[in-house]
Formats: sequence, structure tokens, C-alpha cells
Amino acid sequence: MPNENNGNIDVALASFNQMLHRKPLPCIIQFNQLLSAIVKMRQYYDAVISLSKQMELAGLSPNTCTLNILINCFCQLQHVDLGFSVLAKGIKLGLQPTIVTFTTLINGLGKVGKFAQAVELFDDMVARGCQPDDYTYTTIINGLCKIGETALAAGLFKKMEEAGCQLNVVTYSTLIHSLCKYRRVNEALDIFSYMKAKDISPTIFTYTSLIQGLCNFSRWKEASALLNEMTSLNIMPNVVTFNVLVDTFCKEGKVLAAEGVLKTMTEMGVEPDVVTYNSLMYGYSMWTEVVEARKLFDVMITKGCKPDVFSYSILINGYCKAKRIDEAKQLFNEMIHQGSTPNNVSYNTLIHGLCQLGRLREAQDLFKNMHTNGNLPNLYTYAILLDGFCKQGYLGKALRLFRAMQSTYLKPNLVMYNILVHAMCKSGNLKDARELFSELFVNRLQPNVQIYTTIINGLCKEGLLDEALEAFRNMEDDGCPPDEFSYNVIIRGFLQHKDESRAVHLIGEMRDRGFIADAGTTAW
Repeated sequence: MPNENNGNIDVALASFNQMLHRKPLPCIIQFNQLLSAIVKMRQYYDAVISLSKQMELAGLSPNTCTLNILINCFCQLQHVDLGFSVLAKGIKLGLQPTIVTFTTLINGLGKVGKFAQAVELFDDMVARGCQPDDYTYTTIINGLCKIGETALAAGLFKKMEEAGCQLNVVTYSTLIHSLCKYRRVNEALDIFSYMKAKDISPTIFTYTSLIQGLCNFSRWKEASALLNEMTSLNIMPNVVTFNVLVDTFCKEGKVLAAEGVLKTMTEMGVEPDVVTYNSLMYGYSMWTEVVEARKLFDVMITKGCKPDVFSYSILINGYCKAKRIDEAKQLFNEMIHQGSTPNNVSYNTLIHGLCQLGRLREAQDLFKNMHTNGNLPNLYTYAILLDGFCKQGYLGKALRLFRAMQSTYLKPNLVMYNILVHAMCKSGNLKDARELFSELFVNRLQPNVQIYTTIINGLCKEGLLDEALEAFRNMEDDGCPPDEFSYNVIIRGFLQHKDESRAVHLIGEMRDRGFIADAGTTAW
């Protein structure tokens, strides 16, 4: 289909050429009007930059408006650095940046995610005596909210009030959404009340943000009251609003309530989307109701809603939890056949399910398949396989996999060391366990209570009590003081090797810390 703007750009370029060849040249204002018209077509930013260069070569001196048009074009193309270069050039020419200049650059920084720099520019603008307008305030509040600086955004919001700015529903809703996102729902409700007192009508976005915020704190009555309020105002909940409710109910384990929401939304003529179905399938899977999850999956397809990679991963996880691994594998293959590319979550879920059932060869094959299909295993993938090998007693394979991973771009984490050290100690392979434990410090990983207790237990089993006590004392120095379990492990070690005097001393120390000896310790 021909684009209407194609004809318009041809006309604009022809007009530009005519103007550029007139004697004398038209004034800069006329050129700016033409450039602005092209910018409004929203796709010819490169052309505007090129035309401005031709204007410069023809001897036309830009004014502040020209400067703003050029900066906007660079920002739209996500070349904010070049926008700043235009600003610097304009200042050298004696042109003074205006509120439009600063707002355009602030918006441009926001587009490329440089919100901290946007805030700095805003402060610089104010310091220069340039009074922000409503649009600038809204832009910067939005930016602050996106980087989680909600307190600063709220402070700026108050400044807007004091400056007499006309706050619109977008500004209010942006701040309310951010406050809810960062779990400051009471402040969001205060702003919501203030907004209504100012006769500013909330939108569906405002209500949905608040409902989600309240649901996150299980404040169901208030969320329900807001839902009733919005419908009474003829603001009908959309699929996003309903999805918030379905998702929250499912995560809380209230699957029946989520089913009720699904029924309500269909009665109101709101079609569930893939997010709705995924949330409810996740809820069923949490309670191992994989049959119900599968029924919903089939309903979703029947209704013309195409499952995404998350839909398949959720159902695969459900089958794995129910130990129906062959059905999980079948669905994984079906997913590929239907044109959905498995992601790391899909692979990791199935690999974990296979490892849980001791089907390590299949898990390894799937691991290799990941590489073949261009999916790079992540730390969690390696941890799943390591744990699978260790639980089946294949410690040599586990250690080889660990060393192979170290030669990749991935660096092992504490979880992996914990898995291996525990397995080595359990099998009596203290040499490798100690070597792995020492590696933690070389790799600048901070040992935790769990791994310290594991190595102490291994040392005690081998009768290396002095070394066990030294490791025990090092815990405090390394910033992870021993817990009740650590004390019980080392005390049992001393008692098993008839070292009652040190055991008695440690029992006294344990009691002083408010810990209690467990049944395994008192049995000695």
C-alpha cells in the first residue's frame, strides 16, 4: 500500500530546492517551518539533518528554532550525543537554549535509558534560570520513576504543585504507577485521592496500577472496591486489569478466585490473552493440577490464542513436577514443531525434570542440544546437571563438567561450589572437597554458613578436628558467624572422636549465643 507521506516528502523536498535557489534567500523562519513539517511526518529525520547542512552551506544562519529541530532529529534517531554537539555549536554561535531545547534533550536521554543524565540536565536547566514547563516536569518524573527514584519523583511532583504547574492525568498516573511498583502503595493512594479532589479523572491505567499495588499486599477488599469504583464510572476493566487479578490470585494459590475472574472477564466481553492463560496455567501447575493446566492450554489454542514460549515452559514444568516426564518431552518437541523456539527456561525445566528422575543420559543429550540450537547454557543449567550427577554418585562427571564450565565465559557461583563440596564430603573425598573450598577464596567468592558447615562436617568425619575447629573460627572472621546447625555439627564431631573437653566448651559457647543442642547432639 503506498505511503501517503511519500508524496508529501517529495513535495517538501521540491519546495526546499526552490527556496534554496531563490535570490535573495527566504528568511530562516520559512525554512524552519518546512523542516518542522517534514519532522511531523515522523520518519524523515535523516533528511532534515541533510537539508540543514545544505542550508548552512548556502550561508543561512540558524536560529534557536533550527537548533531545536536538529536536536530533536538526532534524539529521535537515538543519537543524543550528536544532539548535545548541536547544542554546543549553537551556544558558540551565541544562540540561547530554551525550555524546548532542554526538554528535547531530556526526552532524548530518556529514550536511550540515560535517566540519571536526564536528571542532571534538568538540574542544570533550572540552575541556568530556565523555568521547566508541565511537559518537562512530566518527562523528568517519568524518567525518575523508570530508574526507581520514586522519592525524587515525588519531591519533584510537589515542586510542580508549588510552581503552579497544571498537572495532568499522565503525570499523576506515572507517579502512582511507580509508587505501586516500588511497593509504596499508601503514598500512591494519597496521590490518587488528591488527584480526584482536583477533579482530574483517573484512567484505566491509574486504576490498574493501584489494583496491582493493592493485590501485591493481599489487600483484596480495597482492590475490589477500586474495581467497583471504576466500573461505576463507566471505566471498564481491560485485559491488563483482569490479568493483574488473575496473576496475583494464582501466585497466592487462590486458583478458584482466578477462575472466577476469568469467568467475569468473558461475561464482560473481554477476551483473555496469552498472559491470562499463562497465569492460570501457572496457578494450576503450582498445585500439580497438570490435567487442568493442559485442558486450559487446549482451550487457549481452540480459541485462536497462540501459546508462546512461556505457555509451553509453564506446562512442561507442570508435567515435570507431576513426574510425567515423557509428556513433558513430547510437549517440548511439539513446541519446536509449532515454531516456538525453546529458551533457557524451557531447557532448564526439562533438564531438571530428567535429572530428578535419574535420567541423566537424556538430560546430557538435551544439554548438548542446547548448544546445537544456539542456546547457551546459563549458571542454572550447569547447577542442575551438577546436582543431578552428584545425587547419582557420578562425581567424576560432575567435576569434569564443572571444569569445562570454568573454561567458558561463565564463572561458577557459590551454589555450584556448595553442590560439589557437599557431594565430595558425603562420599569421603575430602581432598577434592578441600581443594574446591580453597578455590572460593582464589575466585573472591564469600563462603556462606552452609558451605563452611559442610566442610567442617567432612573434616570431623575424617578426624581432622584441629582443622575443623580452625575453619569454625574462621567463619566469624569471614563475616558469616556459625548458626545453630554449625555448632551441632562440630560438637557432634568432637563427641564422636571422644574429645569431650572441647565439645563441652563449644556447648557452653552455643548456649551463650542462645542456640540449642538438637536430638543428634544430646544423644551422645
